[in-house]
Amino acid sequence: MIIGVIGGAGVAATNKLCELIEQKFTQNGAFRDCHHPEMIIYQATQAPSRSMFLEGKGPSFIEDYVSVGYKLKNAGADILCMCCNTAHYALPILQEQIQLPFINMIEEVALACKRTGKQKFGLAASDGCLKGNVYETYFSKNFPEAQLIYPDDDFQKLITKGICNVKNTHRFDPLDSEERPQHIFDTVYQHLIDKGAEVVIMGCTDIRVDYVTDKTNVIDSLTILSERICSLNNI
Repeated sequence: MIIGVIGGAGVAATNKLCELIEQKFTQNGAFRDCHHPEMIIYQATQAPSRSMFLEGKGPSFIEDYVSVGYKLKNAGADILCMCCNTAHYALPILQEQIQLPFINMIEEVALACKRTGKQKFGLAASDGCLKGNVYETYFSKNFPEAQLIYPDDDFQKLITKGICNVKNTHRFDPLDSEERPQHIFDTVYQHLIDKGAEVVIMGCTDIRVDYVTDKTNVIDSLTILSERICSLNNI
């Protein structure tokens, strides 16, 4: 099975996805290149911003993602996934037009949340993801009894800042820097816990690029996607 990845949102997050998959296979006994899955990665960096579109501030990304999906299909991909939570707003349209199955990252996160046995989930996601009700759509289908807890406005602005700082040099700042995404997202995590969240969802794949934690009550969307890809290859 060849997996096609619509990436580039962001670039570092897509690279991190590949790293997580490689590490998982190696930890499970892979010691040659042929032991790893075949994947086609398309860094769709020129597609319009998903978040800006859903915020009503920019053009649609959907046409570009359909085009990329066709390129991956024509290159031999059997199944597709997107390295962007917000882009899942358009997943039904993409799946219908491209005519290939997709790994639904948001659905996988909802199911992972359900398995925790908890009820209250803090959500750290982009503005566009929230405006497009992306998580609400798939939680209502897969885990309707869950309660999503959202950051206050000032902390939502922090999430936006953290995502932007993953894409620039601030992710290389010292760990104690207030501009470092690791510091920003840990602040957001604590805020959501203080608001009553039992588990915090890191609902933007950029977050995992710099946010590394041993907290057991964090569900990271990029890690969930990597685990689903591995499971398709019996890992």
